[in-house]
Amino acid sequence: MKKSIILIIAIALLCTLVFTACDNREKFDMSKVESISDLGGAVLAAQSNTFHLKALTEQTTGITVKDYPDFTKLLVALNSGAVDGYIAEEPTALSVTAKNPNLAYVPLKNNSTGFTTSNEDTGIAVAFKTGSELREQVNAILDTISEGVRSKLMAQCVTMSLDNDKALGENIALSSSKTDTSKGVLKIAMECAYAPFNWSQTTDVNGGVAIKNSTLYANGYDVQVAKYIAAELGMELEIYACEWNSLVPGVQAGTYHGIIAGMSPTADREEEVDFTNCYYNSNLVIIYKK
Repeated sequence: MKKSIILIIAIALLCTLVFTACDNREKFDMSKVESISDLGGAVLAAQSNTFHLKALTEQTTGITVKDYPDFTKLLVALNSGAVDGYIAEEPTALSVTAKNPNLAYVPLKNNSTGFTTSNEDTGIAVAFKTGSELREQVNAILDTISEGVRSKLMAQCVTMSLDNDKALGENIALSSSKTDTSKGVLKIAMECAYAPFNWSQTTDVNGGVAIKNSTLYANGYDVQVAKYIAAELGMELEIYACEWNSLVPGVQAGTYHGIIAGMSPTADREEEVDFTNCYYNSNLVIIYKK
């Protein structure tokens, strides 16, 4: 019993020291950053196994780089003071900063004030198992979605992500008139935790889709695109919530037909799965605490 008490006290002291260290760490003033060349001395983070992390590691100097498995943990690290900022797509930054008035973001521009990227690096595409016939079918469907519709849909999803239980009050920008689902089931995997691309909510408001391996519903830009693709294919949509690192293995194993999860078709991933054309492109920005 005595040893257990000593161990508990030791752990408590360690936790106190860790959080004190975070609080006492000299903060980097992100508000003065105008380009990635101004980041020297900052502690920055990105999600593990993403282009965000690769760009941060390879294209910046004089900074400390950390990585976290998902955006929830990135936000916790930022609010605790463990990092000065983290890399995200601009729509994500719009959603996060609107929900958290104590946060802001540096509006970097790809290939100018921001990171050097290609459309594939910062675009998002649908991923299928190598050799899948669905890729070309889905490419043909994506070609029918105009840039205007894509932009309006993203703006709607940013708004919806701020209050998942509130009805939007207007029609979703992207929808299909087709109702036939006789061609089978389309199983799509995503994190359901990356607003405004995808998130979880408690009801089907604004066209949320029931998550097959959860009691919750999925919604967001990826969900609306998935709904449109499934309808145009004449298939019933099923959405599965998965951790980021299990998405590609799940498609490779045939557990899911595809991934629609804000995933960039990078060269490394192209070796593992087949990607469609991009269905959205964005700038990489840095979210920070004011």
